[in-house]
Amino acid sequence: MPYMTNHKRQILDFLIRNRDRHFTVEEIIDALSEGERRPAKSTVYRQISALLDDGVIRRFESAGSDSFVYQYAVGVDCEHHFHLKCSRCGKLLHMECEQLRDVRTHILRRHGFLIGGSSVIYGICADCARGTEKEIPR
Repeated sequence: MPYMTNHKRQILDFLIRNRDRHFTVEEIIDALSEGERRPAKSTVYRQISALLDDGVIRRFESAGSDSFVYQYAVGVDCEHHFHLKCSRCGKLLHMECEQLRDVRTHILRRHGFLIGGSSVIYGICADCARGTEKEIPR
């Protein structure tokens, strides 16, 4: 791996520890803040850009906004499966199942539409849904 600054190492370590979730730049800054010491936003963006270039993290569009979220990506082939993302807690599930592959194939064959890599379906995870089943449409 290329040169690793202290900030780059902190960001990478945080994303590795939380590999099942996506984070905005602000959430990463908050997680790295010690007391009143906050890393500069420009520093975090620069280090995230370097980690993207190194191929160790991935960037996803955040639902309903023009912002992005980031996740550790080593050893995960996100281009060939769907993701389920909880819009409450931010948990990300990698869905490598035959039924979703069939959906991708159906959409291509029947509708002539090729779904791009890193496809994300937003909703509420089982942990967040517990006790709130009445809120979730069936």
